[in-house]
Amino acid sequence: MSNPMFSIVVPVYNTEKELERCVRSVTCQSCRSFELILVDDGSRDRSGALCDAFSAEDDRIVAIHQQNAGSSAARNTGIQAARGKYLLFLDSDDLWDDASALEKLSKLIDDHPADVICFGVRIYDDDGTFVKERLPKPYEWADTSKEAVLRQLVYSNQYFSASYVKAIRREFFVQGDLFFTKGLISGEDGEWSGKVMLRANSIAVLPEAFYKRIRRESGGITSSIGVRNIQDVFRAIKAGTELVEEKAESETLKKLYLEYWAYQYAMLFGLSYRLHKDSAYGEIIQNYQKFRWLLRYDHVKKVRAVRVLVTLFGIRGAIFLLSKIYQHKR
Repeated sequence: MSNPMFSIVVPVYNTEKELERCVRSVTCQSCRSFELILVDDGSRDRSGALCDAFSAEDDRIVAIHQQNAGSSAARNTGIQAARGKYLLFLDSDDLWDDASALEKLSKLIDDHPADVICFGVRIYDDDGTFVKERLPKPYEWADTSKEAVLRQLVYSNQYFSASYVKAIRREFFVQGDLFFTKGLISGEDGEWSGKVMLRANSIAVLPEAFYKRIRRESGGITSSIGVRNIQDVFRAIKAGTELVEEKAESETLKKLYLEYWAYQYAMLFGLSYRLHKDSAYGEIIQNYQKFRWLLRYDHVKKVRAVRVLVTLFGIRGAIFLLSKIYQHKR
């Protein structure tokens, strides 16, 4: 297919057990105008061979192989090969659970074409237990301006940072140089989504949650948090807020962008206490202090709660209390 409507980019690394499930959730789509780009990122199991087998059986599937360079580099490789009008991202151990997902996206694009389309996600534990749904509210389309749509998303904490809950117009993506930053182990989606938000001329909302995210205890920031994870997120916050200061189109949009970054900052508080005996903990606390000003942008309830705790107990006290709350919830 020379000009498909959608290009779905899937970085693949050692997921031979889950890969077929992921692929079949795309190939079963009622909308047939897509290409599925599987980027084998130097897998050491049978994932690479499976990518080739899927490509051989379906000419809409493209298999690309590269040396291991991380998911951001794999996504970038897939994007460079993509031909679709819109880009979507799917992790190889996750799936879509609605065969009409692309059809719904295509209809929305016909009615409200935009640089960015935001949708939702359902999250499950790896034993199949439902955890939660994150779903943007329907938008009434009385005002289709970027400012109006973004205000609804940001103030209700529904501009989610994950790349897999967005469809991005490919021409906008390439012209805006929105390729993922390589080498980060945390915060890459947050940094990327902040740039997408700022550079987009138009944003649309699909109030559907067809992405099925499988939450695993191993390998994620919440289970293997280290100094590097925290530092990467602070680097993303620094780069993102500096870009806002430089590129924000108006004071109103600037405040909306900083609301987004305030949430990224606030969510760090529940993750850092386990590092309190590390020699780098003092530097981490300094970064918390450096970006404390973001808590002024507190339309989101969670940011407001963190601001209250920091005011009452200081940075260290808020980190301790929120880590206990986080552990209890988990």
